Amino acid sequence: MPTVQEIASSFNLKIVGSPTTEIVRATSLDDQAEDAITWVKSAAFIEKIEKGIVLLSADLNFEPKPGVIYLVTADSPKLVFSNILKTYFSPPVDYYLLNDVEKHRTNPNLKIADFVFIGQNVSIGNGTVIFPNVVIEANSIIGQNCVIKSHVSIGTEGLGLELNPETGILEKFPQLGKVIFEDFVEIGPTSTVRRGALKNTIVRKGTKIGSMTNIGHNCDIGENCILTAGIVVSGSSKVGNHVFIGVNASIRNAANIGSHVQIGMGSVVVKDVEDHTTVIGNPAKVKG
Repeated sequence: MPTVQEIASSFNLKIVGSPTTEIVRATSLDDQAEDAITWVKSAAFIEKIEKGIVLLSADLNFEPKPGVIYLVTADSPKLVFSNILKTYFSPPVDYYLLNDVEKHRTNPNLKIADFVFIGQNVSIGNGTVIFPNVVIEANSIIGQNCVIKSHVSIGTEGLGLELNPETGILEKFPQLGKVIFEDFVEIGPTSTVRRGALKNTIVRKGTKIGSMTNIGHNCDIGENCILTAGIVVSGSSKVGNHVFIGVNASIRNAANIGSHVQIGMGSVVVKDVEDHTTVIGNPAKVKG
């Protein structure tokens, strides 16, 4: 595992704090740890820093805190953090290409069709049924009594990107989290659920997802929701329990949707929605 000094030297970073601390893993601001590295993208998140190793821009003003080691960059912190992840914490691409489906076929309590890909370190609960041409990528967790229909993709990368000004190429932000399906989740044909970047994408107990739906990285979809078809839930959004989302609705990134909400067909949700609310239209507004 790299030390703070090793990473600072590799990426031309200024250290505020101990340079000898060993970094064991990368994490999000929501899951800070003394031996983990994370990053801050703007001044709005400075107050969330509590412990561990934190990468941030030299343009941000911060007061040093006990238990926190700061790595300060003059470049884009997102781009630098992406490169740190690629160098020290990302598995090689071959890790995601190994098909472990035959191991799961030995479980008599699962039903798995032909032409299914199941990556490494995947957990699948008893009673789950997987239809043909499904892809479940490495590290995913599928609960009991789930139904996964044909051509579903679970655990693929999200679109975390940052333009590299030196090369003019969009660089990927590595996606190191998981997808977690709790029990009794069902998902329809050709839908996609993307793994988290630094935390997990979660679909909670009893939720039903229709066809051609995309759930972005880091999303948290509550219990007993109905996502009908053709829906886009953009990254880092949170959806409460017992939410109904109509056909072809879209939710912007990092939106917070309360519980017992109804979102009308074709609606475009661009701001948070409170509990027990019905919204319709583009942009979506509370139904009068």
